[in-house]
Amino acid sequence: MRYVLVDTDCGVDDALALGYVAHTADIVLACVVSTWGNCTATEAASNAKYILDMAGAIDIPVVAGSPPKASWQRGDAHGSDGLGDTEQPRPSWTGPQGAAERIVQFARDHAGEAEVLCIGPLTNLAAALTLEPQLPELLARVVVMAGHGQNRDDWLNEVGDTNTRHNPRATQTVADSALPVVWVGIDVTRAVLLEDGDFGEGTLGGSLRRIHHAYGVQRGGTYGYNAQVLWKVPAHDGVTAACLVDPLRAGLSTVTGRMTVLDEGQGPVLRRVGTGPHEVAEWIAPDSVRAMLRSAT
Repeated sequence: MRYVLVDTDCGVDDALALGYVAHTADIVLACVVSTWGNCTATEAASNAKYILDMAGAIDIPVVAGSPPKASWQRGDAHGSDGLGDTEQPRPSWTGPQGAAERIVQFARDHAGEAEVLCIGPLTNLAAALTLEPQLPELLARVVVMAGHGQNRDDWLNEVGDTNTRHNPRATQTVADSALPVVWVGIDVTRAVLLEDGDFGEGTLGGSLRRIHHAYGVQRGGTYGYNAQVLWKVPAHDGVTAACLVDPLRAGLSTVTGRMTVLDEGQGPVLRRVGTGPHEVAEWIAPDSVRAMLRSAT
């Protein structure tokens, strides 16, 4: 069995990624920790618990991270609650806190085989590195949704990636580390666009369809399609989850790389700046990834 911890700011695409990992047979989803980004860390924890419960994964522990920094501003892409304001209100979080400490404990408990999926700002992982300098030796693999790899265009320059922009310092800490990181950037994840038919008819599928539909209608212009005709949603975090679960089936192709946070006029951007100790995604197989994600619902 494989042991995985998911670190998330549980928004729209995070929800699908969580459902997918929770439904993967050969993976033990040992814990979910939350961070701020799409919403606050406590809201993200409540959202993650809500999705896990609908996925039938009611026993997976969820641990909340720290409050946002003072300069954080909530965006409107994921609604006021992180899930597009489509679902019933979740109760205020009263569960455990201490996400960075939980990452360290998970790494120690499963030393040498622990895997981490980071689909939010890297606040928790950077803090865990400070708490446990041996973290790179304890973790087998870290797959991160952040940055730009090989592919560049005007759209990417303008949009950037919010996981980096929310906490560029934490991102750089991870980029400078010896962690066994695979960076899956927005230039790769945007290749998978989900539509209405990509979600099942069960309880979880219905919720994920509502969440993604609201996002797709609101953000259609950003991604270059008319949402009133056919809504589509880029499966950013879901693609990253597929790259962790089965990189071969996902068609993951990587190059070695060194990642650095740059400011290119539109705000902090994480880019590959040459060869280095990490792996950087350069492509995936969109149709295969879509088929993988459908199995979540």
